[in-house]
Amino acid sequence: MSYENAKANLKEFGKELNLEALDFDENYTCILGIDNTFSLHITFERNSDRLYLYSPVLDGLPKDDKIRLKLYERLLEGSMLGGQMAGGGVGVATKEELILLHCVLDMGLGVDASALRRFAPLFVETVEKWRGIVTKIMNGEDPGPFQFPTPSQEQAPPPAFGGGKSGERFIKI
Repeated sequence: MSYENAKANLKEFGKELNLEALDFDENYTCILGIDNTFSLHITFERNSDRLYLYSPVLDGLPKDDKIRLKLYERLLEGSMLGGQMAGGGVGVATKEELILLHCVLDMGLGVDASALRRFAPLFVETVEKWRGIVTKIMNGEDPGPFQFPTPSQEQAPPPAFGGGKSGERFIKI
């Protein structure tokens, strides 16, 4: 039942983007290109009945110890209780020199088919904000205070999800 719910969520999300062919691959993953700048990975984990959303925030860790420390401190501050990470967290793969932002959606009984469609805009906007913060830190700049993404579930989706017409800013596959 949970996998069917995850597929229904992916289908609803695809309708929102005017992409009717969204589906999971053999690894239960769907990867979408966002603005030709980063990828949104959506993976269903059968053992936990969860849908994982994750995106790279940085590919290539800083070599300078002071910048790396500042980066890690800022990421840890932001991930405290998921407060600035859309309720999720951040992980560092040091060997791969990769930092990922991730969130989890439960796909168990009672979750409707539009949970992913409602949550994805906030997640994408949060990734974009963190990518901006990380870029500033990597350039030795002060990124300033974190500003929370503004969409709510009652509001219309942000322009990034506005209809999925060719040339719009959300998705290019």
